Amino acid sequence: MTFGDNEGDDGGNTKNGKRISKKGILLTCVMVVAILAASFVVWFLPAGNVSNQSTTNMTITFPDPNATLASTESQFELLQNEVQNRINDTSLTGVENITEFNLFIDASIAQNNELMLSLLNGNPDESLMPDYLSLMNEMKNYSQYLSDLKNNTISK
Repeated sequence: MTFGDNEGDDGGNTKNGKRISKKGILLTCVMVVAILAASFVVWFLPAGNVSNQSTTNMTITFPDPNATLASTESQFELLQNEVQNRINDTSLTGVENITEFNLFIDASIAQNNELMLSLLNGNPDESLMPDYLSLMNEMKNYSQYLSDLKNNTISK
């Protein structure tokens, strides 16, 4: 008997090799699925034990109160520009869909409220407090303006 005479025996690489290979692939797939599932579970878990009272969680607060103020100011300017552009577009074409426009105003009010929450969580020091209060008042007035704008479109 020579080494090549054993049928089906080529050093254990055909039958056992395929079975081990299938087990290895199956085990690898199970581990990948488990890792993905665990990452999604971690992603969905709340960050703290305190429940969030707002409807969304878009508030951004930086460790530095200056960064919070600068970020909130720039986002507020973007919001104002977007609303103004939408009003200009609507005035040129006429209000075709009042419901869509009111939904846009509602979303803008919600974004403005989230920005105000960012300011409230900013923890400014004494030197920044006047700037924080000034921006907060401006944002509060803008919310009132948006509400009035919405009420005016409803009454038309």
